[in-house]
Amino acid sequence: MRKYAWRGSFVERDFPDGPLEVVDSWRHSSGRAHGLEAHLARFVRTAGPLPAGFVDAMLPLLAEGELFPRIALSAGLLLLDVRPAPAPRACTALTYVTADDPRTKPEVKGPDFAAFRAYRSRYQVAGTDDTVIVDAEGAMLETTTGALVMWDGDTLCLPDGVWLPSITLHQVVARAESLGLPVERRRLLPGAGAEHPLWFLNSLHGISPVSELRDGTRVVTPPAHPSFDEWRDWWWGGFTVE
Repeated sequence: MRKYAWRGSFVERDFPDGPLEVVDSWRHSSGRAHGLEAHLARFVRTAGPLPAGFVDAMLPLLAEGELFPRIALSAGLLLLDVRPAPAPRACTALTYVTADDPRTKPEVKGPDFAAFRAYRSRYQVAGTDDTVIVDAEGAMLETTTGALVMWDGDTLCLPDGVWLPSITLHQVVARAESLGLPVERRRLLPGAGAEHPLWFLNSLHGISPVSELRDGTRVVTPPAHPSFDEWRDWWWGGFTVE
C-alpha cells in the first residue's frame, strides 16, 4: 500500500490516519473505474471542493494494477491510500443480528468506520463476509460495507430507512428504471430472503448475490435471480478510463 497526503501535490506520508471525517473508495482496474465522478461528488458534498489539480495528480498513481484507492479528509488533511483490491466475491454471506445501530452519521462514509469494526468483531459469525445493520424493528437497512436490495419478481426493493447513498445502488436503480422495472422501498425482513433474491452492492465487489443470512442457528438461503449474470456483466462492463 502507498500512502499520500496532499500538500499542493501528493507526497508520500509516514504518519497514521487521524480521525476520518469523510471517506470515499472505489475499485480502479488498470486505470479504469466505474462511476468515479459520482464517488468524487459524494465526497465533495461533505468534505468540500477538492483542490485544483487533485484529481489530475491522483489518476497517474492509479494507472496500473487492480486497486482499491481511498481518499479521506482527516484532521484537515486530504489523504490518499493506494491499496491492492481483493478479487471480487462471487457471492456474499451475511450475519443477521438484531443489535443497536452502530451508526452516528449514516449518510456520511467514514466517521463510523471504527464503530463498524467493533460491531463486526462483536457480532459477525465466522464464515460470513459482513454484518447487517437493522432498524429498531429488525428490518435490514444495509451492511457495514455495502448496500442491500431485494427482488420481488421484476420489482427492485430498496430498504425503507436511512442508509449511505451507495453509488453502486444508484447505478442499479438507474438501470432498473431504464428497463422500465418498478423500484420501491420496503421493509426488508430476513424471512423474506427465503423467497426473494437479495443482492449485496458496493464499488469493490459490484453486484454480489447474498448466498445466506445467518441468524444464530438459523440460515436463510435466498434464491438466485434469473437475470443475475446479465446484471453482473453489465456492471463490470461499466469500467472506463477516467
